[in-house]
Amino acid sequence: MIRLGLRLTTNGGRESLVRLAVTAVGVALGVGLLLASLASMNAVTAQNARSAWLNQPQNTSPAAAPRAHSVWWLAVTDEFAGRTIDRVDVAATGARSPVPPDLPRLPGAGEYFVSPALSALLRITPAVELRDRFPGREVGVIASAGVPNPDSLIVVVGYSAEDLSKVPGAAELTSIATSNASSSQQFLLVLIIGALALLFPVLVFLATATRLSAARRERRFAAMSLVGATPLQISMIAAIEAVVAALVGVVVGFALFFVLRPALQRVAITGAPFAPGDLSINVVDAVLVAAGVPLAAVAVALVALRRVVTSPLGVSRHVTSDAPRLRRLLPLLIGLVWLSVLAIVGHPNGKAVLFVDFVGFLLLMFGLILAGPWLTDRGARWIARRTSRIDVLLAGRRLSDNPRAAFRSISGLVLALF
Repeated sequence: MIRLGLRLTTNGGRESLVRLAVTAVGVALGVGLLLASLASMNAVTAQNARSAWLNQPQNTSPAAAPRAHSVWWLAVTDEFAGRTIDRVDVAATGARSPVPPDLPRLPGAGEYFVSPALSALLRITPAVELRDRFPGREVGVIASAGVPNPDSLIVVVGYSAEDLSKVPGAAELTSIATSNASSSQQFLLVLIIGALALLFPVLVFLATATRLSAARRERRFAAMSLVGATPLQISMIAAIEAVVAALVGVVVGFALFFVLRPALQRVAITGAPFAPGDLSINVVDAVLVAAGVPLAAVAVALVALRRVVTSPLGVSRHVTSDAPRLRRLLPLLIGLVWLSVLAIVGHPNGKAVLFVDFVGFLLLMFGLILAGPWLTDRGARWIARRTSRIDVLLAGRRLSDNPRAAFRSISGLVLALF
């Protein structure tokens, strides 16, 4: 059956090849978009991790351990030519004072380290306009691993502990954070909701692509069933068709992502460009996409042909499906109530906020897909009852005859707009 399925897929004439090519292109666009989303998540996470040391809590005090040393810390911001400069004033209290990441040491009094972008800006800018703002002399450049993005303007200025401890706002730290829990949680929340907003249209687009020429394939599979093919054999042939198109689409989608990645790197999702290497996918992401997309395509193909497997005569009879039930609105209403209660009562603290927001938006998106056919049917019937034009009446009747197929054609756009 595998050889027969491959033969029907690749040697089924021009129509079969066109269907394979168009489906593969649709899958490739979905895969490329999904890879870009996963890479953006990784890039934002990496960028956030590199900026964690700039956002230190200002209420810590030295540890009680006798050999512990602390650092006086004061973070402020400045501006130059419309660009923000992150300035950190530091003062060591001992030889073991904590050091920001990718600095060889803490600057002493009258010294400062700068980011690569600020170092280049200092070389081309008159000292009276910029360099004179920082006391002392430049003694080194912060490594790229300690800079959020290539355009970041950062300066770490050294002072004596006696002087900096007297400055209002300065705090004494015993350690320098390498991850910002609050900021990471906010980013994670945004990424989860963004992933949902992207993954649903991708799956809908994948389903639409694999349903191309579904009617012709249903007739072919129904004929095979009438001459003795078992449901398992028909399902296997349908799965092979879907897998071949999906595999071609996955390969093209990966190639599309790597070709367009340099252009995507210049898109400032967080307001700043990503560093080289940030916009990447790890092995787990690649395996999930490479394996998950073909499996999703197979599932969509089998669901689309369930009528043929159940009864081959159902295809030729074209029986009108039952009208969508009102219960389809239930997930959408629950999602609306869920998020409304959160807006009124307030969000919980900690990681629970991720869960409750994830559930709320998941209910909304799933509810839109589930309630769409019912809304389409109601709207079509309402139009048909109130129009006096023949063309509008026919359109309303046509929509209400198969509201699921009507809504399916625009469901991806509905989710994308949402």
